[in-house]
Amino acid sequence: MLNLKSQSTRYAGLISAGLLVVVLALFIFAPTANAAEVPAQSSCNWLGNYWNNTDLSGQPTLVRCDEAIDFDWHGLSPDVSINVDNFSARWVRVYNFAPGSYRFQATMDDGMQVYIDNQLIINSWQEGNVRTIEADVNLSAGQHQIVVNYFEKGGNAVAGFTWYALNTPVNPTPQPPIIRPPSQPSLPSNPNVEYPVAEVKASYLNVRSGAGVQFPVIGVLHRNTKVFLMAREMSGRWVLINTGDGLQGWVNRYYLYTTFPYTSLPFAGVSGGQPQPPTQPQPPSQPQYDAYINTGALNVRSGPGVQYRAIAVVQGGQGVYIVNRDANGWVQIQIPGSVTGWVNGYYLSAP
Repeated sequence: MLNLKSQSTRYAGLISAGLLVVVLALFIFAPTANAAEVPAQSSCNWLGNYWNNTDLSGQPTLVRCDEAIDFDWHGLSPDVSINVDNFSARWVRVYNFAPGSYRFQATMDDGMQVYIDNQLIINSWQEGNVRTIEADVNLSAGQHQIVVNYFEKGGNAVAGFTWYALNTPVNPTPQPPIIRPPSQPSLPSNPNVEYPVAEVKASYLNVRSGAGVQFPVIGVLHRNTKVFLMAREMSGRWVLINTGDGLQGWVNRYYLYTTFPYTSLPFAGVSGGQPQPPTQPQPPSQPQYDAYINTGALNVRSGPGVQYRAIAVVQGGQGVYIVNRDANGWVQIQIPGSVTGWVNGYYLSAP
């Protein structure tokens, strides 16, 4: 049994009025998730299907197991076989829920839909900047099928999905997590550093001991709580925060709002610790690359276009760090131990 209670939306960007007709058309022709269309559930946590079109039509180009729906492809591709832009995905899983009320959160750029037992609970099948939509649902005890549809038209590509029980905001851990009400933090004990401030934009935000959903929850923040930004890990998806009153840990940055550029934060290891701002960002001791070269050999150029001279050649499979992008699909990369230059983003794949 499923009972949809409410749905709310938070936008990190606005869709222009000129897209209204396109948005309406996408809403009318948005795909559905009939049970007959959903592949049989396997041993995967999430069974992911990927298409080289934006409407999930035809046979999927790629089928794989995904540990979590927590992706920021940095304007690149989920896989060598998938387009950089104009692709779609569907994730399916069956989960055994305890009876109760749950809040489901979907974060997207561009569009996403969420079905529970073939009932649409979140529908934002339209182009737009990164945003998070919530839906509260009452579920009976037992197995329920979750289907998440997603499409990417162009630019940045972000897909995130999670949920928690409203009567128990976080999963039980050996030590009860600290729950912080909205507050203005006090400055962490380092008078020589000015830390930027961010604000929580989710109803609840898990703080973890490391940079990833595989790490245990050590605290929970409420909406509008203000925190200090301490550091980031290499992918830029997770940031180390400090509440100023004893709680420090990692959160997904898409649930924070700040005007401070995340790329200006220093790097830190994924398992916590106090970062020391370096004079220049340094790669971690164990390389965690932003992207990989997906062709045999690729010219690295002095500027974003073929009119610029080639300054190096990078071989297929090489991991690189992303420095910048332009509006025409060119990406500035740093080759570890070598040059920084520009390549066509089509030949890059996300890790």
